[in-house]
Amino acid sequence: MESINRTRPADAIQKQNNLSQMIARKQESIATGMSFNRPSEAPSSWLEISSIGRQSSIENSWSNNIGRARILAQQAESTLDTISNGVIRTRELMVLANNETLAPQDREIIAIELESLQVQFNQLTQVKDNYGGQLFHTGDPIQMRIDANVLVTPTPTLQAVAEDIDIGGGATETLDMIMTNLIDAVRTGTPAERAVQLDRSKSMTDHFSTLLGNQGVLVNRLEEQELRLQESQLNTAERRSELENTNISEAIAQFQSLLVNLEAAQRLYAQTASTSLIQLIG
Repeated sequence: MESINRTRPADAIQKQNNLSQMIARKQESIATGMSFNRPSEAPSSWLEISSIGRQSSIENSWSNNIGRARILAQQAESTLDTISNGVIRTRELMVLANNETLAPQDREIIAIELESLQVQFNQLTQVKDNYGGQLFHTGDPIQMRIDANVLVTPTPTLQAVAEDIDIGGGATETLDMIMTNLIDAVRTGTPAERAVQLDRSKSMTDHFSTLLGNQGVLVNRLEEQELRLQESQLNTAERRSELENTNISEAIAQFQSLLVNLEAAQRLYAQTASTSLIQLIG
């Protein structure tokens, strides 16, 4: 007699195997909290997660650059603000020095204060940044990438700060030379020479006012970019969580449904298996 096992429907056996595998995977998903544990279980989700991972790595790099650039930009802004205040004081002193009723000793006091400001300016333009380098560096501007097609220069160069100050007529002078000329004019210059140097002090005021304004715009831009990047990182993290993490309540409901289906398939299979060979034939 032919074995009844040979008459069992192959699709019923396969259905039970499939259900058992699905139940095992669902149990693993609930236990680990991961919606899938192998790429083959969810190819499209795995590809999207891989893409999110690569993008997150890039965004982390941009975030690090933004943090470093913001620190440098804020330090430069603070330093430029100090220099700008000193330049404003310099102009006040030059206005005072152009008063022809001043005695020589009064002009000497003004010259001494200007010398003190000159020393301060030289120190500030050579200050170190928080990472040990020159805050206002020489050479080409240092650029940092903060987005796919966005590069920023967190601090102006030394040349832009202290070497190329527009004094009119297409001419430029260094900050140190302007201060030296101001001091000489106050001490020994004629009224006409002091008037010329008063104009130079206005050129310095305009120069640092522009630098400070540009630096403030840059700091704001970095802060806004940081917020946009944080929002993007939050959105990608949420999306990755949706793809990776198991929805426990949904998974439990699916698990229970699979158990019911398996039990039903097993009962049907048992009924079929208990049927006699003659009944199957007849």
